[in-house]
Amino acid sequence: MRIEIMLSGFGGQGIVLSGAVLAQATVLSNYFAASTYTYGPEARLGSTRSEVVISDEEIDYPKVISPDFWVVMNQDSLNRFSKRYDISKTVIIADSSMIKYFDPVEGKARLIFKVPATDEAEKLGHRIVANMFMLGVLTEAIEIIPLENLEEAIRMLVKPQFIDLNIKAARRGREVGKELVKLIKGM
Repeated sequence: MRIEIMLSGFGGQGIVLSGAVLAQATVLSNYFAASTYTYGPEARLGSTRSEVVISDEEIDYPKVISPDFWVVMNQDSLNRFSKRYDISKTVIIADSSMIKYFDPVEGKARLIFKVPATDEAEKLGHRIVANMFMLGVLTEAIEIIPLENLEEAIRMLVKPQFIDLNIKAARRGREVGKELVKLIKGM
């Protein structure tokens, strides 16, 4: 088994942290993980991407070739990275709070699951946890990372004062992710 995951957005959305939490949760779930990060020179609002490869055996190539899942959190990332990758077999989990124009991927991806992550995060207390909400949706969909391992990874990597809010967001994402699982199994 090899699952290739791409997470993308702009600086300040916690994309690199999401990739690190996902990789840690994967290892806690007794799988192999390799993660890489790419970001622009800007500290905020520049393009950011995390790639995580999950496998049940050692990983010989740590980069995403053709993502199985793509968490995309802004319009620029959707426009830019949809041109770089073969997304014909990709399940896209898109933040519809931040993305309004889906033409670059309509009809090209396996499935586009639109979820208002930033709006959901604001309902939970702060838009900054939209990344963990999306990670909850993603980990529910890939079905190999138990919630307790995701929560433990959050405890290990998130600043102490934000742990509870991030866990709350991940749990809410897992609830929403159940709908995505139904869609994937119905294909």
